[in-house]
Amino acid sequence: MPEKFQGLLQAVLRDDLEVEPRYYITSVRTFEEAGVPSEDTGLVVTMSDGSEYQIVIVRSR
Repeated sequence: MPEKFQGLLQAVLRDDLEVEPRYYITSVRTFEEAGVPSEDTGLVVTMSDGSEYQIVIVRSR
């Protein structure tokens, strides 16, 4: 189930890339795509200044 939410969140963020100027978010990748060594499900969001943010998806209920 976390993978479904991850895919939905990734699609939403990627859609924003088409609407917002590209200097905000330049890349959205899954942990697997980004080569993050983690057992968690999540996304790596890269900003135009090169900073990266990791979003970990954890089911709470």
